[in-house]
Amino acid sequence: MQNRVDFYLPKALKAVTKIYFGGKSFINKEGKIPNEYKGYISSLGASIIQAGIYAALIFYEAAESESKSDRRLVIAAIKYIISDNPADNDYRLSTLLNDLLPEEKVLKAQQILDAATALKLAVRTYKMED
Repeated sequence: MQNRVDFYLPKALKAVTKIYFGGKSFINKEGKIPNEYKGYISSLGASIIQAGIYAALIFYEAAESESKSDRRLVIAAIKYIISDNPADNDYRLSTLLNDLLPEEKVLKAQQILDAATALKLAVRTYKMED
């Protein structure tokens, strides 16, 4: 697993600074990352394992209601990390699963988990907002 995460880490470091969604980015004006993102990234893996890949992704892709930060930014960053076409404007990861065979969905879920782990490590290189 560590080799797979290491493979995604350089792109995850770029994603933290490069990805914007809905006018928001991971890094705020003070150069810090809101604590919520650390929690969102950490809980994504558990959500995938407990609820399944589709249910977890649909929850994270849903428009925000009352949360302080936007979970969709996490999904957009992970799609950037695993995508061969990072310029794709569709942030949703669930669309990547539509035409896959069951074995391919398992592989894609593992890629998403590995990319989330790399993103979590990349986020840790910044100061967190109090």
